[in-house]
Amino acid sequence: MNAASVATNKIAVTHTSFENREFLTFSVPNGWDDVKKLVNKVLTYEGRDFVHSGWNSDKNECYFVHVKDAPSAVATIR
Repeated sequence: MNAASVATNKIAVTHTSFENREFLTFSVPNGWDDVKKLVNKVLTYEGRDFVHSGWNSDKNECYFVHVKDAPSAVATIR
């Protein structure tokens, strides 16, 4: 029997790169209600940290950014 499970704390993203920045884009079907839960969060993609950079209310898309060759803007709470 084949089985699948839902991954916790993971979302489907689209990765793009432009000049010295990398972006993660993903759908927020409920608009601001979804975005406001993510504004102060950090997404880790292939070992790199991405921080919230904005959203497009017309497309209901959220954007996170990682600046290449720059100090991290992320701290760990212990």
